[in-house]
Amino acid sequence: MAIQPITNTPITPQTQAKDNSLALKTGVALTSALGVATSVALIAKHQGFSLNPTKIANTKVKDWAIFKITNPEKPDEKVLKFEWAEIMSMGIGSVIGGLIGGAILDKKENFSSKCSEAVSQLLGDITIPLSFVALPTMLYKKFEDLATKETSHTKLQSLSKTVKNNKFLKIACPTLVSGSSLAAGIITGNKVSNKLNSKIHGEDHSRGIRLTDFAPHLDDVCLAITLMADKSPVGDIISKFVPIALSVAGIETGTAKAPEKQKA
Repeated sequence: MAIQPITNTPITPQTQAKDNSLALKTGVALTSALGVATSVALIAKHQGFSLNPTKIANTKVKDWAIFKITNPEKPDEKVLKFEWAEIMSMGIGSVIGGLIGGAILDKKENFSSKCSEAVSQLLGDITIPLSFVALPTMLYKKFEDLATKETSHTKLQSLSKTVKNNKFLKIACPTLVSGSSLAAGIITGNKVSNKLNSKIHGEDHSRGIRLTDFAPHLDDVCLAITLMADKSPVGDIISKFVPIALSVAGIETGTAKAPEKQKA
């Protein structure tokens, strides 16, 4: 009987790079999630929820702060809220976590690119779009409240009542306000972060808007719903996915690579 030679699959630069990339992405995903989880824990503590492991273990999972939603039958019951400050905190936690993970697991030559991506994520995908959505949404909420308040602005109050009593306008107007504000915020954030990175690094930095940039904007949708529909179960349900969406910002930061130089 002929003995078959033992063959080992050769480790090529391509397979090695793929393994390194997978390890980097996995590690960065974990550090980004840890950054977000730390922020969520601090937010929960600040809002009066217990972080005592024994109390958490003895509480039903559906009643944990991160899973609990508004119960219409118990409107005064405490529910974890993610508004402007809380979303900012989670976004910062995600980016810092991703940056630390990338710095530990990736080559030093890529760290500068990770810092640039951190600026792009914090400004272009979180801070500026969030601010663009928050202010117009709060102003619209005040406009909407005029329908039920005594005011000297009779024409504005009349318009507010018309919008509130019309089924189409009641949905279309806030959607238009939030949607246009978000679009303006994404474009402005991208331009500002590109200019800032160009000045910091002393060279032209032109980072286009990516598909992954839209994941963190779930926080903007959540914020708009939260501000426009206080104590809304729909807003609560959407908000539960915000920490996951914000983890994308940290992953993009930690996995950013230095651009390959063209061979002469």
